Amino acid sequence: MEVKACIFTDAGKVRRINQDSAMIKVANTRKYGRISFAAVCDGMGGLSKGEVASCKMIRSLEGWFVDELPLMQNLDMDRLWDTAETSLLRLITRTGAEIRRYGRHRGIKLGTTLTALLQIGAEYMTVNVGDSRIYLIDRKEARPATRDQSVTQDKLDRGIIDSCDRERDPERNVLLQSVGATPDVRPEVRRGRIECDTTVLAVSDGFWRTLKEPELHDKLCPQMCVTADDMLLQCRKLADLALQREEEDNISVAAMCLEMA
Repeated sequence: MEVKACIFTDAGKVRRINQDSAMIKVANTRKYGRISFAAVCDGMGGLSKGEVASCKMIRSLEGWFVDELPLMQNLDMDRLWDTAETSLLRLITRTGAEIRRYGRHRGIKLGTTLTALLQIGAEYMTVNVGDSRIYLIDRKEARPATRDQSVTQDKLDRGIIDSCDRERDPERNVLLQSVGATPDVRPEVRRGRIECDTTVLAVSDGFWRTLKEPELHDKLCPQMCVTADDMLLQCRKLADLALQREEEDNISVAAMCLEMA
């Protein structure tokens, strides 16, 4: 599997500090071939030092990919995924506790969203806390691979509001969970398969909130991602479109185009 990748982030026109953090890691293995890992964390803008929380979470994920994941390479695929999931959930819990300790010592409260996708061969796993998202884009469509952990999403699920009311909901920025601010965080974990050439997007809510799925597909479907520079240009165009639609938050996207051999 070939991987082309890029990261784009912008503080936007309103916020003074960019509280988003993002990463993409790729490695070659003898047993499983190429492995890739993408993540975006959005420090909570209503809390102090959100950028510290998001950076801490990304650094922890990078360390896990480099130091812990290689120790699992002798496992068969089923055990590998189960072990990786357990290990990642422990990492998130541990990092959340470290973020809370940092806040207690300074008398502040801080937290971050987390969305990540780990790809090994044709299989993937997503881990999500909060309202950042993973999108999967193939030649036909763009679709979210995660579910928001937010008050607005809960209202949608229960039929209290419909999709047209999402942006008008006064609680649209209220999260049900975040890493650091939530003591007993419960990430959503999903697994699936990549059956064809696919672009993976890990994005903060500043990126997805004003953009439609067909617009993501038009700009970042695999056939548009000829090179990493092409991908970066299309990410920039989508970010500019979000800003034109008066998006006020930080905007971040980590994009990988996975080409099946």
